[in-house]
Amino acid sequence: MAWNIVPLETYPDQVIHVTVPAQNENNVQLILHLRYNTEGEFWRMDISDSRDNLLVTGVPLLTGEYPAANILKQFDYLGIGSAIILNMTEATDADIPGLSDLGTDFVLIWGDGDIDE
Repeated sequence: MAWNIVPLETYPDQVIHVTVPAQNENNVQLILHLRYNTEGEFWRMDISDSRDNLLVTGVPLLTGEYPAANILKQFDYLGIGSAIILNMTEATDADIPGLSDLGTDFVLIWGDGDIDE
């Protein structure tokens, strides 16, 4: 099972082209569009394939405990893997990355299996 950290910035509207591990130990090229909702104070992510066809929209970037930690669990049928948001510091006990700490205090980890494996 492979897990990779997806490099993120704190720009409130960013597009990232990534190659990440997916199901069956295959890699998949995806386009991630991350937006910060200033009113709700949370990040959300849209996922498109390499041809910019939208696969998933509005995934909230939240931490969690098994089984809720896998923010892509409900999209298993797409075969794009699993993803979790991990709080990397004890400086905050928040479950939601803020505008200035995504990619530093909170990281996006993408893998080819479920987190319980």
